[in-house]
Amino acid sequence: MQTALMLSVQSILIEGRGSSLIVLLLVLVLFYAAYSMSKSGRPPKMRRLIAIDAIEEAVGRAAEMGKPVHYTPGISGSLSSWQGPQMVASISILGYVGELCARYDVPLIINMAQADAIPLMEETLRLSYLKEGKPERFDPKMIRYQPSQSTMVTAILGTFQRERPAANMMIGGLYYESVVIGEAANFIGAMQIGGTANTHQLPFIVATCDYVLIGEELYAAAAYISKEPMQVASIASEDWIKFILLAITLLGFILEVVGIPVVSSFLKW
Repeated sequence: MQTALMLSVQSILIEGRGSSLIVLLLVLVLFYAAYSMSKSGRPPKMRRLIAIDAIEEAVGRAAEMGKPVHYTPGISGSLSSWQGPQMVASISILGYVGELCARYDVPLIINMAQADAIPLMEETLRLSYLKEGKPERFDPKMIRYQPSQSTMVTAILGTFQRERPAANMMIGGLYYESVVIGEAANFIGAMQIGGTANTHQLPFIVATCDYVLIGEELYAAAAYISKEPMQVASIASEDWIKFILLAITLLGFILEVVGIPVVSSFLKW
């Protein structure tokens, strides 16, 4: 066992991945520290996400107007290595939206184009309504499956014209549909909250929505809502390691200028 471990370490060092191993170990240490802080009642501070705080305002507005809330996660596939995490994050946020809709007796409409995500979405919403003590209010028909991107956009535009939701939330893997949906929602006067990690769509979401989750804020939102120690620790440790690596990069640049290649030598190790 010890011999195999030594051979593995030697293999890593020979291939020049020693620095990567150290960074990985540092990430684990930071994660454990953040998790310990969260469990002890002193969680790492998370900055305020105004877009998440605005969700209750949007649902309250719908309750006052007697209109539904519309939600779409875009077209991100839950089994996709790139878009999958966005779908999972979007469903976590949808769970919070479902709780508020159940609390204030607001109809919720979801249009989506990912068949493989329907079971997870249904169970999340079922638990949200159960948590608010209104399991009978959950109806699987609130989730409207559309087989493609174009049909989903068409269905959403039809929903806006027929049911006039007071709030529109499009959070997840969004593409060209973001500007089409956003403009249509503005036309009916809906309050809008958007968010995506697809940077090529952020300008359109910022232009059409009242509140926006930008990039990685989408992934941090689940931890922000739940305050679950494991999720908070994950977000905190990621941010800490980014700051550390940024500081090392800056230090390495300065040292290289004065002829001391310590950091560059470390990265080659």
